[in-house]
Amino acid sequence: MNRREFLRRGAALCSAASLASFFPAWAQDQTWEVPELTITSITIPLPIEREFTALHISDSHLAYADDRDSEEKRARADKRIEVFKNHPLEMLQAALRHAEEKGQIVLHTGDMIDFVTAKNLDLTREALADRDCLLSAGNHDFYPMQGDGAVQDEEYKQRAMVDAQPAWPNDMRFCARVINGVNFVAFDDAFYYVADDLIDRFRAEAAKGLPIVAMCHCPLYTPELYKHCVESRGDHVALIVGASDEEMAHYPESYFKRYRWGHDEQIATRAFVDYLRGEPLLKAVLCGHLHFSWQGQFSDTAPQYIAGANFKGQVNEITFVPAA
Repeated sequence: MNRREFLRRGAALCSAASLASFFPAWAQDQTWEVPELTITSITIPLPIEREFTALHISDSHLAYADDRDSEEKRARADKRIEVFKNHPLEMLQAALRHAEEKGQIVLHTGDMIDFVTAKNLDLTREALADRDCLLSAGNHDFYPMQGDGAVQDEEYKQRAMVDAQPAWPNDMRFCARVINGVNFVAFDDAFYYVADDLIDRFRAEAAKGLPIVAMCHCPLYTPELYKHCVESRGDHVALIVGASDEEMAHYPESYFKRYRWGHDEQIATRAFVDYLRGEPLLKAVLCGHLHFSWQGQFSDTAPQYIAGANFKGQVNEITFVPAA
């Protein structure tokens, strides 16, 4: 083991020890190393004057609770943390350290937390404090209890936001920020639809005439991505936004009861996805949700990049370069 590796491992162990209070009881007496990040390098040409980089991460799934939370939430957190065997807090911190060392803005596309607890919200505040970042919200960011099976609509979302929004560095439903001449527009599609007011706000951003990088949680429909999910991977649903009624005809009935599929929101959302596909200012779509990394062309002007799960250590390192 060389000196650099020794120091890296020592720092990892010290970090784990200092963060012991963040973990459930079964993990309190354990030490571990932070696994290496799996970094996918991406280059996106844009009509900009100078190069800059960002770290695109998604699906951190912080899944912790403490005495401020109900017994039910604490029990659920203990079960959920076992699902994320690489310890999501450490993986998030490893990604954030990488971004800090490289001077990168952090672009997080949803599911920062697994469900709303006082501990998860505290960890979010602490992790993102004084950090250059922009977030879009995911479905889990709105869950008062993971796996509650409730109908997911705007009312459900608003109830969760009472507690969750104060922990977020930007508006959970919609946020636009110009960085080096590029308009990064983060919008909420966490429940597989885009609300009317967000569609109007996105169009208003496009009217500014700047190149746009869109950020959302659930990937946007393309035939290739749909086929990859249901044919190549064998998933029983393609958890993406904008699929047709015909393509969703085989989905289990429980999905239609829980989500707004088959409702008026789908008509507007499909029209919005079609609009995005024809918007020449759209230069890239960044998203997550599926817990695997994928790249494909969304439109003539915009590729779509799905970041793999941050709780597995998967991140996208994006270099935005001046277009030739």
